Amino acid sequence: MGTPPSQNGTIDVKPSDLHRVSGGVASQQTVMDKGAKSLLDDLHKYPDAGGYGTSPQALATSYVKVGNRFLEVWAKSVVSIGGAAVGFTSTANAYAKAEAVNDPTGKAKPVVQPLPKVIEKPPAYGSVPNLKWGDDDGGDDFIRRLLEWVPEPVRDVLRPVVEHAFRMGKVAEVYPFPQQHYLASLSKAWMASTTSLSTAESGLTGNVSSITQQTNSEWHDAMRQFCSSLWGTTAWGKSRENYQWKHDSSSSQTATHPVMTVLFDTAQKVSDLLYEFAEAAVYLNREVWDVYIEAVRDAIPKVEVNLKDGVGMDDVKGLVKGVAKGVAKGASQLGQGIVLNMDTAKLNSIVTEYNRRVDALVPKLDALMAPLDEAHRSAPKFEAQEARAEGFGMRALEDFKDSQVWLKVDSTGKYDLNLAANEYMENGHTLDKHVGKTDEQLAQRLRDQQVNGPTQAWPYGKPYPGAASSFPDYQRAQELTSTTSTRTRPPSRRGSRARRRRKTARSKTSTRPRRTARSAAAACSSSRSTRTTRCPGTSRAASTPRRTTSPASTQESGTTAAVTRRSPS
Repeated sequence: MGTPPSQNGTIDVKPSDLHRVSGGVASQQTVMDKGAKSLLDDLHKYPDAGGYGTSPQALATSYVKVGNRFLEVWAKSVVSIGGAAVGFTSTANAYAKAEAVNDPTGKAKPVVQPLPKVIEKPPAYGSVPNLKWGDDDGGDDFIRRLLEWVPEPVRDVLRPVVEHAFRMGKVAEVYPFPQQHYLASLSKAWMASTTSLSTAESGLTGNVSSITQQTNSEWHDAMRQFCSSLWGTTAWGKSRENYQWKHDSSSSQTATHPVMTVLFDTAQKVSDLLYEFAEAAVYLNREVWDVYIEAVRDAIPKVEVNLKDGVGMDDVKGLVKGVAKGVAKGASQLGQGIVLNMDTAKLNSIVTEYNRRVDALVPKLDALMAPLDEAHRSAPKFEAQEARAEGFGMRALEDFKDSQVWLKVDSTGKYDLNLAANEYMENGHTLDKHVGKTDEQLAQRLRDQQVNGPTQAWPYGKPYPGAASSFPDYQRAQELTSTTSTRTRPPSRRGSRARRRRKTARSKTSTRPRRTARSAAAACSSSRSTRTTRCPGTSRAASTPRRTTSPASTQESGTTAAVTRRSPS
């Protein structure tokens, strides 16, 4: 799967490798999309599973709320994967074109691929089916099984009486009863959904690992960071809701993929809670059955035969004869018998215990919402992950060495900053921190990235609005951090791949000292300055995005903080 290593154990990433990885990443989006649809298909097979009653309906309400949020987070994760796939192909195509332009023979043709067809907007999967009962005939199966051993003539008489008895006491509050087999099947469906999550996570990590030189600490660190960012981590992430939201690194002992982990844990916990609901349903059905079956047996009059000892064909003939002689009188006696012999107190205690078990499940379901909400805020947009893939892909093509294309100066002295080639290099972070952030994610950063710690005036720390800024996408970020008037020609390939593979030291191509060049680039691309900055050696002012305020606020401090967004000047 990986790029074949050379004899000295290193890898040489080419545009074709990024095309391959792009296809592999896109395929994992398909895995995720099908996983959500398969889950819903399975859930729709078992409607009205929860039965009737105040407690089951409260549980059903929480179940729908959690299930729908789960699907919304899942949908956003599908989009994140698609953005990464597109970003890798875009980078590979741009790099291939640059190499062809710089071919000394002028005969090279760039090998490019069309952008993969991926899902760019969160799919609307719809709602999970409600567990609560939607019909009024759910008890028929219970009554049918209750009377199936009774011969038909007596069954016809008993049926309306038993149905009437179902309206007695607390049994009426939970009738129709929950369907334990349906609940067990729903539990299995939720557990099965974790397979898609595990498959996608493994596939994504494997594809990105295949273009990573594991022995290069910076490269490996960037790979771990990129893979974790796919699942909602950030450079400023904190530990919240018992999940770690900070970028993974090569020093991390375990992978930090919080959005995936929240989805996985939620599916498991919903599965477990539905199984507990099914066990409560088994208890209710079994205990109520025992009370009713005893009452029915005791209520049947002895008309020439004793039904408690079983019924044969000869007995049935005698029974029919007896019933035919006085069916009206028999029906009246049966009704009185069942009512008089029903252990109402025991039935009420059974229902009370059942409701207690179901009520205990509701707060456990509700507790799943906070991690899901944090995952929903954190899942990266399509544009964010596309930009990150551009950065990681470009640096991989450059073997994570000091890039020769990250900054160049044209004949007029204007600077052209290549954000993708600058990512990860000496804390280059524009694509990771400042592209494709939602209003919620900007507010999230204000919440998580405080300065000076808590004070009496700022109990949660003072927010730092200058840090929370965003460009809408990679293309706009590139335009607004570059002072080059045109971007039509590909990046210069000074220091070609062939020369970099030579044992001799590469020639220094920068026309200025490295520190001076990077200082100029930093001045052009500063994400915190709102003033117009003139770059050294340029004939015009660099275009910098202006900040506008958003109504988003930090709720923890009880004060409104202006969330800064980047918009075109």
